[in-house]
Amino acid sequence: MELLVVVMFLGFFALSIASVVFWILKIVEVVRIPEPQFQAAGTEKVTWILVVALAGAIGGLVWHFAKRPAVLDAAGWLPRPTPGWYPEPGSGALRWWDGAAWTEHRHAPPVA
Repeated sequence: MELLVVVMFLGFFALSIASVVFWILKIVEVVRIPEPQFQAAGTEKVTWILVVALAGAIGGLVWHFAKRPAVLDAAGWLPRPTPGWYPEPGSGALRWWDGAAWTEHRHAPPVA
């Protein structure tokens, strides 16, 4: 009888730890997906952050089965940026995006 109680306690303890880990992973997953991907799927990122964060593991399950597949599928629907000059990280220069790939054309800012 005592062994059964210990096994049940350890089982419930493991289940509670697993649910907290699942909940944290789902919060991180929702936060890391870009906002335009949510919009392409017809929903809002803030809504899902609140659902998962406030409803705990149940919110994580709702996200995982209700909207996650549509949001992940929407990754291919995101339009590419239009051609133009965009800041190049680290250099302060502008680099030309031709609509499909970065070119070697750069424009350095004027020296003051």
